[in-house]
Amino acid sequence: MSDITVIGLGLMGSALARTIHRAGHKLTVWNRSPGKMQPFISEGIATAPDEVSAINSSPIVLICIDNYDSTLSLINTEKIIPLLSGRTVVQLSTGTPREASDAAEWMKQHEVSYLDGAILAGPNDIGTASSQILLCGDELAYSNADKILECLGEDVRYLGPNFRAASALDLAWLCDSYGRFLAVIHAALLCDSEDVGVDQFASLFAEDSLVRRYANVIHSGDYKNCTATLQVWGEALKRIQMQGRDSGIDTSFPDFVSNLFDKAIKSGYGEEHVMSLVKVLR
Repeated sequence: MSDITVIGLGLMGSALARTIHRAGHKLTVWNRSPGKMQPFISEGIATAPDEVSAINSSPIVLICIDNYDSTLSLINTEKIIPLLSGRTVVQLSTGTPREASDAAEWMKQHEVSYLDGAILAGPNDIGTASSQILLCGDELAYSNADKILECLGEDVRYLGPNFRAASALDLAWLCDSYGRFLAVIHAALLCDSEDVGVDQFASLFAEDSLVRRYANVIHSGDYKNCTATLQVWGEALKRIQMQGRDSGIDTSFPDFVSNLFDKAIKSGYGEEHVMSLVKVLR
């Protein structure tokens, strides 16, 4: 039997799984698309033939797939529900606080020890000092899983029993990113308008600064190399809008940014770097 099963082998799920494996934990992985499991087979990592075997393989199940609806469609079946009672489920899919709370209620009804989480890092950061992972929910679930999950980064933080906390902080953290995106783009346009090189603007910031990195993307004009596309950032932005509607707070900021993202996606830039947004603001 494995220590943990990882379900979902996209870029992030694969990074989580490989980090857990390198830390010496017994691991089983599973993905709906079998092709994504082939590299793990080649690396000698146990793979499950189906979702039933995946969940049966371990007392702890980490799920990292598109969203909460996808998770529910996977586990809310007659063949899976009986397997969940008594297990610890850690969900690192993305969504809103309301969705996190709804998921927690579903898990409670089915006697699942549940942690809801958010990853504030890119796939390449997992397992490093740059990785920040937020977890909230059942204290028992955290005590069951913390010795395995601590390998995922230097800052794996338990926030307490409020199931809405991790997703709320995730969305709040993302707000800073959208503000920075627009600030860097406007700064680049300002420099262009005054015949000042965007590379000169970039040089004002430290080598490892995100502002410098984004400005250099605009300066180079190469929008093809990215780990998260403009489309992906646009989908995350919609969750910020959803949270605003759910909670009744003003959504002027995310609505404004979303309008710009929609224009860029409709213009065909959805699969490019988020800085390609500059093309619709020139």
